[in-house]
Amino acid sequence: MRALALLLALAPLTGCGDEPPAQAPRAPAPPAAGQLAAPPPIVLITLDTIRREHLSCYGYFRATTPRLDAFAAESLVFERALASMASTLPSHLTLLTGLYPHQHGMTSNRRGASVPFTSEVGRLSAAAVLAQCGYRTAAFVSASPLSLTTGIQTGFQHYSYRERSAAARQRAGDTNALVFEWLERHAAEPGPLFLWVHYFDTHEPNEPPPPYDTRYQTDERQRQWIRERGIDPAALEQRYSRSSSARRHFLRNPPEAARDEGKSGKLRVTLDSVAELMNRYDGSLSYLDENLGALFDALRRHGLYHEALIVVVGDHGQSLGENTWLGHGTITNVNTFVPLLLRLPDSLAMAPQRSATLVSLTDVMPTLLARFELPNSELLSGQFEGEDVLSGAFARDFALTERTADAPKDGESGRQFALLSGAWKYIHRPEGQDELYDLAAGGEFVDVLAQHPEVGARLRAETLTLLARRPALLEEARGEVDARLIEQLEDLGYGGGDDEGPDEPSDD
Repeated sequence: MRALALLLALAPLTGCGDEPPAQAPRAPAPPAAGQLAAPPPIVLITLDTIRREHLSCYGYFRATTPRLDAFAAESLVFERALASMASTLPSHLTLLTGLYPHQHGMTSNRRGASVPFTSEVGRLSAAAVLAQCGYRTAAFVSASPLSLTTGIQTGFQHYSYRERSAAARQRAGDTNALVFEWLERHAAEPGPLFLWVHYFDTHEPNEPPPPYDTRYQTDERQRQWIRERGIDPAALEQRYSRSSSARRHFLRNPPEAARDEGKSGKLRVTLDSVAELMNRYDGSLSYLDENLGALFDALRRHGLYHEALIVVVGDHGQSLGENTWLGHGTITNVNTFVPLLLRLPDSLAMAPQRSATLVSLTDVMPTLLARFELPNSELLSGQFEGEDVLSGAFARDFALTERTADAPKDGESGRQFALLSGAWKYIHRPEGQDELYDLAAGGEFVDVLAQHPEVGARLRAETLTLLARRPALLEEARGEVDARLIEQLEDLGYGGGDDEGPDEPSDD
């Protein structure tokens, strides 16, 4: 009977369909989960720059993620999880603090080079609190936006980042080697473990190693999928025609563009140019998935898999042409909706299932820590903006995302926030014009604020209330800026460049 129940529960996982629809009627609350008798191992796995749309367990037409799909078949899969910002450092601090960026204070990647995060009352890092409560804490990160300069390592007794390396990133296989070596030496030590592993492979410029670099080839099914997403190659060509960064990080290899550049120096973008970029992205994703599976295998070998709280989550998404954009950093859905999968310990006996409830990355740590008693954690639980989504009484119907505080280069200026509630998406610009979108009808392309002023007024009031709740005092840069970190961030595409025009994006 138990096997039959599991089969029935898993059945919906095999047919995800394409991108989850906007929720017109409110989705049922996620199920209630019980509590554990003792603090369990906690494993946080973050996938940087991950397109939810390209995961086969979220409905992609290609089989890109067989190991993650198998994990999804054992997990709670959240179909509408919203990142707090489409930027690496702020989003990860949201995961560790349960706060939005305007509350924990780190509002861009580049900010970490001058004003490092500090764990203090009101914006404590869960790593610091878990360490004080007897957890062994270890982190393995794969790219410079999470380097020691930023302060995100606070609370981790072991923090692995190749600070002396000139490279701004490392592949998943190299990160895994460090994780596996550490587990061999320390996994059996007494006390519960909080392990964070961060992968960066799906971040541009998407150069997967062989054989993943040729695993996916353009065909008519892929071309049709791109057309269905409304990607306009001509508009991309017009926007990025003077962008050296777009050539380096996204469109430097398309055959059509290369031939034309040799004649005229002008970047050419075609449907197949976009398809080739997505082929490289999918190759990077496939490589990441294999290494993710290797990590799962290592957790099993060391007895850390079946009774652990394991989270696999994206820090933000990535646009590969949607909204006439390459990269991340904006508040569009493709940039801010992320995969979120939670595997509960076997002893909690919760059947795998999917949830269409709108949740936020602010909810991840509150949900994990609500599953067990943790002495002296009141200060941490009291600071959370997020909630326990598995309480059985989760009723919040909104989530907030915001744009980097760094000056953008896409023709707009000033801060931007988006409050999602049901099928509505409200855009708030403190220094500009607000907008309202009906995601169930016109999507993100038809502003309906004039047609629904009462909805706009309600969501504006909710947005302003949330922004006024416990905001961090944003300090100015103190001391010297970490020039080396700035250089590495620019190498990854976070600002800078030699011949960038005013339309060049910045995805800080």
